[in-house]
Amino acid sequence: MRGGVAAISRDAGGRAPPAGVLVVGVGNVLLGDEGFGVHVVRDLARDTAPRDDVAWLDAGTALLDCAGELARHRHVILVDAIRAGAPPGTIHRIADAMRLADEPAARSLSLHGWGVAETLGAVRRLGLVPPAIELIGAEPDRIEPGMELSPPLAEAAERVVAILREELGLAPA
Repeated sequence: MRGGVAAISRDAGGRAPPAGVLVVGVGNVLLGDEGFGVHVVRDLARDTAPRDDVAWLDAGTALLDCAGELARHRHVILVDAIRAGAPPGTIHRIADAMRLADEPAARSLSLHGWGVAETLGAVRRLGLVPPAIELIGAEPDRIEPGMELSPPLAEAAERVVAILREELGLAPA
């Protein structure tokens, strides 16, 4: 420690080594199912014991503003409501989410004006791509004013929380 601040080890390019896993909730909680990702992250943060190697981030509708934080982690899991044409509550998982930046059709998956695909393209152009980034999405039922998830999305949120707890080895709080 120097001057009361812990020194951070850096690689040859001057970058700090990547932290662990970052789970990012994306969406607008004021529009019902559009807030799916934020609800998942809030549930995880509230009901899961803290760990040094797993972090949560409520990005809301400002995912691009979080680009620098994404780059600090070795594995990023984005959670969002997406439209892919399946029944409401269907969970989709894209292991290599960076490929969405290259697919024009991926822009229609997002419910945001500036969505996940556009943000991933910007992250690439800025050189802020984490080693691994994936997307877990669920088909919305209702996008309308309100802060509650529809029953199919509330159930999907519970399933995604359970999946993430199991896969990341997270203990309840």
